[in-house]
Amino acid sequence: MIFSRKPKILFWLSGLLLSLSLPTQSQEPPKVLTSIKPVQLIAAAITEGVTSAEVLLPPGASPHSHSLKPSDARKLYEADVMFWVGPDMEVFLDKTLSGSTKAASVPLMQESNLELLKMNEGEEEIHHHAEESDHHHHGEYDVHIWLSPNNAIAIAETISEKLSELDPEHKKQYTDNYHVFKKAVQAADKHNISKLAVYHNQPMFVFHDAYGYLQRHYELNIVDHFTANPEQQPGAKHLTQLQEKLKKAGNSCVFREPQFQPAYIDRIIDGTDAHVAVLDPLATDAAVGPDGYIEFMGSLTDNIISCLKQ
Repeated sequence: MIFSRKPKILFWLSGLLLSLSLPTQSQEPPKVLTSIKPVQLIAAAITEGVTSAEVLLPPGASPHSHSLKPSDARKLYEADVMFWVGPDMEVFLDKTLSGSTKAASVPLMQESNLELLKMNEGEEEIHHHAEESDHHHHGEYDVHIWLSPNNAIAIAETISEKLSELDPEHKKQYTDNYHVFKKAVQAADKHNISKLAVYHNQPMFVFHDAYGYLQRHYELNIVDHFTANPEQQPGAKHLTQLQEKLKKAGNSCVFREPQFQPAYIDRIIDGTDAHVAVLDPLATDAAVGPDGYIEFMGSLTDNIISCLKQ
């Protein structure tokens, strides 16, 4: 008996046509993890419309001394890419990211075209990282790179490029988001520069040595800081010198940080004309979203002006 093969061929052809007509399943966007909140704010602007940017450190945690918890290890294990400042900032991440996670490690101080502020016995110099033959050395540069709007734009560009490599399907979205972010930061920065222009000579005292980029960019008169390490109390000699500077400065501002409320600040300003306000370089209360970084820098600017105009 002879059987016709036509039905089988027609069935195969119909199946092929059906498979060609079905939409192909898109690859899942990468799971993006950032070390600290300010980096998360920048990353959120680049991932807008594609995926979310999560943060590793909980609010108020110090990136200098944080210890990894099981929940942190889980986040690292699940992430596809990790954006962090670098081993001079998040010391606890250096060994962890060198081999124990699948996440692509992107240390931004090494991989972004930043203007790095070199700390040299109290003197500050700008060095263009891209022009140097080697990476920064431990403790050589100010690690608070996000407090420069120009650096934030450079960080955003790095994030956009790295995500485009990992997720070429959404390259256009990442690139478009970067250009939107750059334009918005530049516009907001121009406004902040204008608002701060009349306060260039007004003396300020900050809680710890974290505001070099902010000081240089906005030409702020930061006279001194209380401590180099926010988790260590300054010595009695330094506090005495600070009090003398405060008296000499007259009408000035002392900025503490929300995570730290040391009693010695109240003692040291007693008998001076200083006012106390809060600056938060870690953006603890900033809302995460495409405009998060811009709102964070605007909040810093407004807090400075609010105190200096008193």
